[in-house]
Amino acid sequence: MSVVGYYRPVVEARTWKSTAALLLGLPFGIAWFTIVITGLSLSAGLMVTFVGLPLLMLVVGFGRVIGVVERAKVRALLGLDLAAFPRPGNGAVEGFWAKARARLGDGAGWRGIAYGILALPLGILWFVTAVVLWSVTLSFAFFPIYQIFLPDTNDGGPYHFGDDYVLHGWGRFGFAAGVTVIGWVLLGATPRIINGLGLAERNIVRGLLSPSESSQLEQRVEQLTVSRDASVEGSSVELRRIERDLHDGAQQRLVALAMDLGMAKERLAAGQDAASATALVTRAHDEAKLAISELRDLVRGIHPQVLTDRGLDAALSALAARSTVPVTVDVTLADRPPASIEAAAYFVVAEALTNLSKHSGASRAAVRVEQFGPRVLIDVRDDGRGGAMEHPGGGLSGLRDRVSAVEGTFRLSSPHGGPTEIHVELPCAS
Repeated sequence: MSVVGYYRPVVEARTWKSTAALLLGLPFGIAWFTIVITGLSLSAGLMVTFVGLPLLMLVVGFGRVIGVVERAKVRALLGLDLAAFPRPGNGAVEGFWAKARARLGDGAGWRGIAYGILALPLGILWFVTAVVLWSVTLSFAFFPIYQIFLPDTNDGGPYHFGDDYVLHGWGRFGFAAGVTVIGWVLLGATPRIINGLGLAERNIVRGLLSPSESSQLEQRVEQLTVSRDASVEGSSVELRRIERDLHDGAQQRLVALAMDLGMAKERLAAGQDAASATALVTRAHDEAKLAISELRDLVRGIHPQVLTDRGLDAALSALAARSTVPVTVDVTLADRPPASIEAAAYFVVAEALTNLSKHSGASRAAVRVEQFGPRVLIDVRDDGRGGAMEHPGGGLSGLRDRVSAVEGTFRLSSPHGGPTEIHVELPCAS
C-alpha cells in the first residue's frame, strides 16, 4: 500500500460522517433511553388505572419514531438507505381494545424500544471511543506543534515523567519524534477503526430497526399479489361499467334510431304522409346526436384525450368545470408522471367528484395534487355531511382497487357531519 493510499481515509467524507454519527450516538442515546425508560416505568406503574394502557401504546408508537430518526441518521451519515417496517393497520380496526391489541402487537415499535434501551450504552461506547481515538491520534501526530501551545511550567510539561524525572535536550527531541511517528501511524489507522465502528452501528440499526431481506421480499410479493388482484378486479369492474353504459345508453338510442328510420322508410315507400315520415327522421336525427354524445362521454370515461394531450392539470380543471359542485384545483408537479399513474390520478379525482356531487351535499370542494419526492399526493376534500363508507362493488371500493393496482395507498376520512377527505399516494418514479 502506498503512503497516499494509507492516509486517503483521513480526507474522505465517509470518515468524518462516521465520526459525526458516532458522536451523535450519545445525545440521541440519552434522549431515547430517558424517554423509553420513563414511559415504560410510568405505564407499568399506572397499569392498575386506565391511564397505563394508553401510555404504553404511546411508548410503543414512539418506538417507531426512534426507527424513523435512526434510519434517517444512517441514511445521511452512514450511506445506507434502510427500508421501513410496514405501517400498522390501526386505522382498519374499530374500537379501543382492537386498536390496543394492534398497537401492542406492533413488532416494529417494540424493536424501537429495544434499540432505545441499548442506545445509551452504545452511545457512550461510540462517543468515548471516537473522542479518545481522535484526541490521541491528533495530539500525537502534531505533537511538535501541540506542545508549543502548552503552558511553560517548571516541571517540564509533557516531558515530565514520574515524580521527578524530566527530559532535557536531545531526550526531548527523541521523545517528540517517537510520539509523532506513533501519531502518524495512528492517523492512518484511526479512520479505518472509525469506519469499522460506523459499520457496526449501521448493522445494529439495520438488524433492529429495519426488516430483513427475506421479510422485505415477502412484503414485496404480498404487495404485488394485492396489486395484481386489484388490477384484475378493477379491469372487470371497468368492463362491466362500459358494457352497462353501452347497453343502457348508446345501444338503446341506436335501436330507437333504427326503428324510426325503418318506419320512415316504410311510410315513404308506401307514399303515405311525408310530414309524419319527416318527423320520424327528425326524431332519429336527435337520437343519433344523443348517441354520439353518450359515446363521446363513454370514450372520455375510458381515457380522456385532454389527459394525453395536455396533462393532469388541464384534465382535472376540465373535470372541475363539469362538476355540479364548485371545485378548486391546485396541481403542483415537478415532472409529468408516467401514463399509468397519471390515468390513476385522473380517475381517482373523477370518481371522487362524482361521488361528492351525488351523495355529499357539499357546497364546495378542493382538489390538491402535488409531487413529494418519488410520490404523487392527491387530496380531495369537501364540506359535505360526511359518513362516506366503502362497500363491496361501490365507487370508493373501486377507487381503492384502482390505487392498489398501481401500488399506491388510499385513505378515507369521513366522520358524520363532515368533512370528507380522500388522501391517495401514488408512486411516480419512472
